[in-house]
Amino acid sequence: MTSEAQWDLFRTFEAVVRRGSFTAAAKALGLSQSTISRHLARLEEDAGAPLLVRTTPVHLTERGAALLAAVQPMVDAATVARAALASTPELRGQITITTVGEILRWALTPALPGFYRAYPHLRLRILADNQVRSLAADEADVALRLARPARGELYARKLRSETFGFFAASSLLARGPTSAEVPWLGLTGSLAQISEQRHAARAFASRPPRLLVEDVESLGLAIHAGIGVGVLPHAFAARLAGVEEVRPAQIGARDLGPVPTRALWLVVHRRKRAMPAVRAVIEWLEATLTRK
Repeated sequence: MTSEAQWDLFRTFEAVVRRGSFTAAAKALGLSQSTISRHLARLEEDAGAPLLVRTTPVHLTERGAALLAAVQPMVDAATVARAALASTPELRGQITITTVGEILRWALTPALPGFYRAYPHLRLRILADNQVRSLAADEADVALRLARPARGELYARKLRSETFGFFAASSLLARGPTSAEVPWLGLTGSLAQISEQRHAARAFASRPPRLLVEDVESLGLAIHAGIGVGVLPHAFAARLAGVEEVRPAQIGARDLGPVPTRALWLVVHRRKRAMPAVRAVIEWLEATLTRK
């Protein structure tokens, strides 16, 4: 077998492991699923043992884990080599960013005209939801996350810290309700478990929330409308006219100390970090999100 043919088998194996299935690897490599199966069969014949357990997603056997450890540096080196060839004055292609809707609306969208002036031939695909997209499986190229990844071949940089407080509309406070009468508003769904929401739930443990919504922007608008009090990021609350920060004692909440802060992390897979188009997007995100 030629070295080129052997490389094709290794590349197929790595793609199946990274993407979790024969079907996903076939789509990524532009091959048929039968070709993927033949490549894996050839490798397993050479190894004299199974390399994968055919589950969804696939799992490595002990022999497969050893092969992946040997093959991964080759795949990463090939990615870097392709990036070097693509390093031209005019960057092209599509880069996928995953983040949350508030960051997209409040920070990224206003900065997009400047990005496209600098990189007119680059295309951005921005996924704004609460899912954690897999960078290893190429579901996204760059992620903006409010928690540092705990594992994986990932590069992570802290961009800034988000701080929070209790906020209410001036119109609500002007009506003069007693502290025990001030209703509180919060978040539901996956956001019910974030640190600042758990802090609010503990602070108002003696009474149920008047309203629960699924995103921070809707929560802010409800607070602005005078429906009740809730926890907001300081940066977002500053955008809402007629909304002011209040102390727990003013609103009948337990004083549990400062609301926990959360860090915003930029995360990228190490093998993609050197690619010129990805690097350009990273530099734009860093400049946009660390700007005072």
